[in-house]
Amino acid sequence: MFYYFKGNTEHCAGEILFKFISGEAGMPAIKIFKFFEEERIMSQEVRTKLLCFLMLGMVFPTMSEAAGDNSPYRYQFPAVVVTASRIPENLVDTKADISVVSRKQIESLHLQTVEAALRIVPGTQFLNYGANGLNANLSGIRINGSKDIVVLVDGVRISDFQGSGNSGYMYSSILSNMDNIERVEVLRGSAATKYGSGAKGGVINIITRKIDRTKQTINVSVGTQGRRSYRLDSMGRLDKFGYNAYFNKLETGETKAGDGKKWPGRTKTNSGGLKLAYDWNKDHSLAIYYDNLSSEYRGRDFVYKNRYHGDYKVKSVTMQDNWKINNHWSNELSYRNSKIKSNYYQDYETHQSPYSIAGDNTYHFVSEQIHFTDAYNELVFGLDYSKGVNHLPLSTGQYDEEGTPILTRGHYQKNYSYFVQEDWKFMPRWTLSGGIRYDRPQSDSYSAEIKNHVSKSYKLSFDITDKDTVFAGKNDFYILPGLNQIYARWTDPDDPDAGVKDHGNRELKPAEGTTSSFGYTHKFNEVSAFTFNWFKTKNTRTIGYSDEEKKYVNYDFGLARGWNAQLIYQLSKDWTFNLGWAHLYQNVPGDNFAMGYYPKDKITFDLVYTHKKWQVGMDGFYFIRRKNPAYADYKGWPHDKYGIYNMAINYSPNKKATIYVKVDNIFDTLWAEHTNVVHGGKAGSWYSMPGRTISFGGRFNF
Repeated sequence: MFYYFKGNTEHCAGEILFKFISGEAGMPAIKIFKFFEEERIMSQEVRTKLLCFLMLGMVFPTMSEAAGDNSPYRYQFPAVVVTASRIPENLVDTKADISVVSRKQIESLHLQTVEAALRIVPGTQFLNYGANGLNANLSGIRINGSKDIVVLVDGVRISDFQGSGNSGYMYSSILSNMDNIERVEVLRGSAATKYGSGAKGGVINIITRKIDRTKQTINVSVGTQGRRSYRLDSMGRLDKFGYNAYFNKLETGETKAGDGKKWPGRTKTNSGGLKLAYDWNKDHSLAIYYDNLSSEYRGRDFVYKNRYHGDYKVKSVTMQDNWKINNHWSNELSYRNSKIKSNYYQDYETHQSPYSIAGDNTYHFVSEQIHFTDAYNELVFGLDYSKGVNHLPLSTGQYDEEGTPILTRGHYQKNYSYFVQEDWKFMPRWTLSGGIRYDRPQSDSYSAEIKNHVSKSYKLSFDITDKDTVFAGKNDFYILPGLNQIYARWTDPDDPDAGVKDHGNRELKPAEGTTSSFGYTHKFNEVSAFTFNWFKTKNTRTIGYSDEEKKYVNYDFGLARGWNAQLIYQLSKDWTFNLGWAHLYQNVPGDNFAMGYYPKDKITFDLVYTHKKWQVGMDGFYFIRRKNPAYADYKGWPHDKYGIYNMAINYSPNKKATIYVKVDNIFDTLWAEHTNVVHGGKAGSWYSMPGRTISFGGRFNF
C-alpha cells in the first residue's frame, strides 16, 4: 500500500518501511544513512544533518529502552501538572479548568504539531487562513474566545511580548517538534496574577521530554498535497550531563480544498535546536536551550487576486535553573532571549501599489519563582521581567518637541511584575486560593505614560466527597499594548499615493477586566473523570483596530461567556475515549473574530484502540458557527455546521519501529477557520482549509 503515489520520494519512503518490516530494523546507524543516501530520499542538507545526529548519538553508551514503550494503551492522569498553580499537582486536584494532551495521545493520533494537538482540546479555537492562504504560516490561537493568551515551554514564556489581541498569534511551525514533547497543558480562563500580561484567555504550557535515556529517533513521512516531513531527534545522558538535539524539516505544496479548488503555493520550514542539561545533584539542575527556525511561504491568492510571499526567522536562547532547597522550599530561575524577523509581501494585480508588513523585534523574559509547600499551604512568589524592542522605523516625517526627527530604531516597552499566589487548605475539605500581582510598566518617550497596576484573584474550593469538587472564583486581567499596536505602519493598496501609513497609536492604554468562573469535577476512578466549567469575561477596556479611524484604539466594553465540559474515560483495557464540548458567546469591539467565524458550539473528541502491535486512533471536532446579524445575508461562508474527522493507524513490529498511516479530513469536507473574511457574498470567497490529506510514515528508535 506504500506505492500508490507517483514519484521517487514516495517510492523510497515505502521501500524504507518495507525493509524495516522485513527485518532490517536493526541495521547500524551508518548503514541506514547510506541507504538514505543511495535512494536519494533526502536532500544533501538533510542527509548531512541526519549523519551528524546519528554519530552524536553513538558517542554516548546505549541504554536499555524504557519499559512500556509499546505497552497497552492506558490513560493515566498526568502525575505532574504545573500550569494551574505553578506548583506540580495531579490533574484532578488542580481545581481549575485545565486539559492535558498526553504523550500517548500524541503518538497514537500522530499529532504532528501543537496546533493539531490543541484542536482536540475543548475551548480552543483558531484563526487560520489555510495552508496556502493569506498569512499562510500564521495561526491565531484562541482560548475561551480570546487570543490574549500566554504560551510556555517548560514554564518559560515563548509567546511574543506583543500585547493585547496579539499574544496568541503563533507561527504554527515553531511548535512542530512533537517527538520531543511529553504533554501539552491548557489552562482555560484568566491567569494574569500568575502569568502576567496577556493571560486573559488562558495559558498553554508545552512540557518537553526528560533527558533520562540515550536514544536517537528518525520520523519520516510523505503524503498528498506535497507534504514532506523529516524529524530527527537525538537524546543522550552520561552521568550528570545530558543533551537533546533536534532538526525538523517540513514542506507543503499546492493545497486542495474540500470542493476541489486548488490553491497554488508552497511552504518550507526548517527548525533545529540543542538542549544541554547538567545535574549538580539530585535536587539541583541547570538547562540551556538554543532554538533556530526559518520559514518561508509562497503562493497565489484567489480572494484578493494577488501573489504573496513571506518569511519568518527566529533565534532564541533559554536558561533554566531549578533548585529544591529542602522538603518545603524550592527555587526556579529562568531567562529567555528571542530575536524575531518577519516579512510579508503581496503583489497586487488589481492595485498600483503592493501591500507589505515587516517585523524586527527582540524580546527578553526573566522569571524568578520561589515555592513553599507543606500539608496545608502551596505558596509561590517572585518577579517577572519582560522587555520588547522594535527595530523598525516609527513612521515617516515625525519629530519631537524640539523639532528633531524621531529615532527609527530602539522603541521599547518593558514591565516589572511582582506576584504572590497561595492555596490554603484552612479546613479538611475547604481550600482558599488568592493572588496579587503588581505591574510597573515603562515605555519610551514616544508613547503614552502607562500607570502602575494591581491585579488580584481569589477562589474558594470545596471537596463535597473524595470524588466530587466544586470551586468558584474571580480573576483580574491586565494587558499592555503591544509594540506593533503602538508603532504599526504599512502601505495601503487602496491608496497608492499615500505612501507609508501610520496605524499605531502612541496614546493606547492597557486592556483591563475580570473573569468569573465556576467549576465542578467528578472522578469516577483513577483513570476516568468529568469536568464542567462556566466562565464570564467582562472587559472594562479593550484594544482593537478601528476601521473608521484606521488605527488601534481603546474601547470601554466587551463581553465573553460560555462553558467547557470534558469527559476523560477508560472504556476498557483496550479502549480510551475523550469527549469535550465548548459553548461560547462573544461581543468584543475591535476584535474581528467576534464579528466573524467563531463557534457557538464545538464538540471535540479522540478515541484510541490498542491491540498487541496495532493501534488505531480517531480524533476530530464538530463545529457550529454562531450566525452574526451583520453577515446574515452573505453567502460567503462554506458551512455553518460541519465535522472534521481524522484517523491514524499504527503498526509496531518491535519496540524500535512504528509505521503509520494518517488521514486528515477523512470525508474531504469543505471548511474554513478564519476571521470575518467575506468578499461580496460570492461562493468560494473564503480561505479554505485543506481537504483530505493522506500521509505514510515511520518512526524509528536506535
